[in-house]
Amino acid sequence: MRCALVLLGALPWCIPLARSRLPLGELGAALDRFFVPMCHRLPERSLALEGVMMPLCSRCAGIFAGVAAGAVLARPRLEMAAWRPILIAISALMVVDVATQDLGLRPVWHATRLATGLAFGYAVAAAFVAQLARRPG
Repeated sequence: MRCALVLLGALPWCIPLARSRLPLGELGAALDRFFVPMCHRLPERSLALEGVMMPLCSRCAGIFAGVAAGAVLARPRLEMAAWRPILIAISALMVVDVATQDLGLRPVWHATRLATGLAFGYAVAAAFVAQLARRPG
């Protein structure tokens, strides 16, 4: 399960890098289309790697990267009761980031979009892996 989470989390980062170096053709387009239902993909809110637009916006890309990192590290190993307030706090930070940007209080800052997404994805994956480890085999 951890390997699957790492691969899934790395995929949106690998696609533009691969597309910038290899003639992936329809395979590259199909991999890119996989992410269409997950994200608005607005160009001004998305990053480009080596000149190729990522298949997700910067916040969603951060979430995927966080899932990969959380699956790899899976620390701290807390009970779900301890993860709940952490997940709520991180979600609240992400909502503040979204609201301040969408209300025009500040411009799009990829750094905060990535950071809030990364923190959220990490916490979700680390909590999930910790709970899997606690399940009787």
